[in-house]
Amino acid sequence: MICELIDSAIDFSRIGIIFNDKPIIVGGLAMEYYGLRKHGSDVDFIVSNIDYLKLEKKYRDCRKDMWGDWGIQTFGYEMFRSIYRFDYDYYGSGAKEFENYKVISIDMLFRMKVYALSAGDKHKNDVELLKDHFNKQQNIDYKKYLDENVDRYINAKEGTILNGNYY
Repeated sequence: MICELIDSAIDFSRIGIIFNDKPIIVGGLAMEYYGLRKHGSDVDFIVSNIDYLKLEKKYRDCRKDMWGDWGIQTFGYEMFRSIYRFDYDYYGSGAKEFENYKVISIDMLFRMKVYALSAGDKHKNDVELLKDHFNKQQNIDYKKYLDENVDRYINAKEGTILNGNYY
């Protein structure tokens, strides 16, 4: 169902170029892919340098500079060749691959959002949503054990307790 949502949000034929490399979905649509929140009005991508150069040639007047990261903003898409100086190859590591696009891995999405913390409350909220997602994956028994022994850790005059021994 989520892939149908993504497919309905993307129409690369409007852009009028053939991508050499599958664009990587980042931002709000990636957050929605992972079930964390709905996406906004635009769709954000990382594109390879070769594809960015094609886009720049065709849409020179649609260039967008975000602190030195260049992108193209057109047809409701923001297609950047880098974000926070990290490029397509970096963000593509672990990405989920589909027929016409990739979706950034949730770990890379978290990294990206951490870099964006100073850019506004939306990103701070996204980091909290991602942290909640990761916290749900904690080992419940281990977490319970640690929570039950907080007083022992705090009151250990000789240091931290490991397997009943002080260190």
